[in-house]
Amino acid sequence: MYILALETTGAHASAAIINEEGQIFYAHSEEVLNHLQSLMPMVQRLLRENGLELKDMDAIAASQGPGSFTGIRIGVSTARALAQVLKIKTIAVPTLKAFAYNMPDFDGLICPVFDARRSQVYAGAYRWRKGNIEEVVKGAPYSIEAFLEQVNAAGGSRLFFGDGTKAYSDYFKKEELAPEDCRLQNAVSVAKLAKDMKLAGLETEYEELKPNYMRKAEAERKLEEKRK
Repeated sequence: MYILALETTGAHASAAIINEEGQIFYAHSEEVLNHLQSLMPMVQRLLRENGLELKDMDAIAASQGPGSFTGIRIGVSTARALAQVLKIKTIAVPTLKAFAYNMPDFDGLICPVFDARRSQVYAGAYRWRKGNIEEVVKGAPYSIEAFLEQVNAAGGSRLFFGDGTKAYSDYFKKEELAPEDCRLQNAVSVAKLAKDMKLAGLETEYEELKPNYMRKAEAERKLEEKRK
């Protein structure tokens, strides 16, 4: 079994392949928000360097959001196209939940926080419990104050991840920030969650793979306001 996982919701695109034994092959782009040009060449290089071909894949996973609207569209569209051509299933991986695999040995709340602009964050809080991921604070758009209020109410130790820790740096204690090497999105975590989802039967046909923006795009919101 091989699953190709695509992560394009953040500033840097990445791709990973995971096999049945959990072995992972990984590649990432140093280019910032250049996913459209860098994603497929990166995937092709990843396959070539590890002696694999697209036809070896059993499923294509995409980090479905939230995150960069453009990045999400690129990742999901690419996954759909590949799955359609290869006639295989897709796996819609919740971006926030995948962060639990960034720190699988942490005994506390794993709290991804993305800068959503307009004084909001996309955020959630998760913890490992008996080998499963428990959602403690629902992944959703929040004001930073509302999100931290829920995290504080949950209690216990916590680590914060995501670019929101930079945008709202005044709200976070330095000792509660995740290590820099695992603070942002990466396809390794997406691949690990995708493997668990596949084993749980959580695959979809390519046309069912949808982005999860968590809110309407700015242009769509403004168009609706004009219509009122």
